[in-house]
Amino acid sequence: MTRKFGLDIIRTFSIWLVILQHFGLHPFGLRIGAIGVEIFFVLSGFLIGQILLNDFAKKLNLKTVVHFWIRRWFRILPLYYLVLLLKFVFIDSSIRGNIFYYVFFLQNNFYGISYLNVSWSLVIEEWFYLLAPFFVLLTLKIGGEKKWIHLTFFLVFILLENIGRLIYIKLFNAPYDGVNGNVLLRFDSLFVGLMMAYVKLNFQLSFKKLSNSVFLIIGMALFFVFCVYISKISIPNYQLNTLLFPRTLGKIVLSTIICLMIPFFDELEFHYERNVLKWIIAKFVLWTSLLTYSIYLIHVFVIERVLTSNSVFSFLWFEQCLLSILLIYTFSFLLYRFFEKPIMGLRDKFK
Repeated sequence: MTRKFGLDIIRTFSIWLVILQHFGLHPFGLRIGAIGVEIFFVLSGFLIGQILLNDFAKKLNLKTVVHFWIRRWFRILPLYYLVLLLKFVFIDSSIRGNIFYYVFFLQNNFYGISYLNVSWSLVIEEWFYLLAPFFVLLTLKIGGEKKWIHLTFFLVFILLENIGRLIYIKLFNAPYDGVNGNVLLRFDSLFVGLMMAYVKLNFQLSFKKLSNSVFLIIGMALFFVFCVYISKISIPNYQLNTLLFPRTLGKIVLSTIICLMIPFFDELEFHYERNVLKWIIAKFVLWTSLLTYSIYLIHVFVIERVLTSNSVFSFLWFEQCLLSILLIYTFSFLLYRFFEKPIMGLRDKFK
């Protein structure tokens, strides 16, 4: 799939929300990192959905599922396992045999994420990659050529996810984080993106209409209203763990708002010829997007070592942040250039 500048903007915006939260920034009480991850979920569903649907359009069978898995594993697992191994060998081996919860992406529901806290979202995405192809395969086989049946199946799944989340909270009064990282209750955000991918591939005229800037403005306005609401229930009294809406429908509402803006960015074109400032912006967005996965996995390690009170870097907080950013991008580039990219080269040989 060719790169699109608009989608690279979304990736860049999302990863910076995550980075800024781990710098300790929570403007107006917002957990901006969680919002960034939610954007990643929807975008991932949109991009992976296109790959999966295009693959099934060629061959609607289990071999396509296996092919999809192998290509995803080439993308996700090597760098994840490398970071996990480096932490275990050089930083903290106290987890001992429990490391296997992380190896098999079981930490969210069975162990805890404190050992590698950013891994919680990877767990949800990895299980989505494992299970979603079966659901899509079944949907396409049952629905045949009837596109409305396919969309109905997707909508029913999203509805059932939200009903399940509501029942879970009613039974166990789970806090916000207890729901946010629960694998079986968080696929709906990815499926919202997958549905938009289906619309793009099968209802091209409708998708073109959705790419109009009017829907972007509506989406941005709704996004602002949602953020104001979260801010109001976070300050002065933190109510995310007590109110029902942010733990249940709030997630699907935010995902839908985000999804409403994706068509605009998917169709966005950016021309920077003969304009130095635009060229700099384009290159920054491109490289941030390319390095997003590496940045996501290692940025906490860097920030913790530069910003801790006993850090050897005796700078002001702002200077420490700048140094952290420089180190994050440097290490991420090295990982991308000498590890991720060669592995992607191996993956591309797999047809």
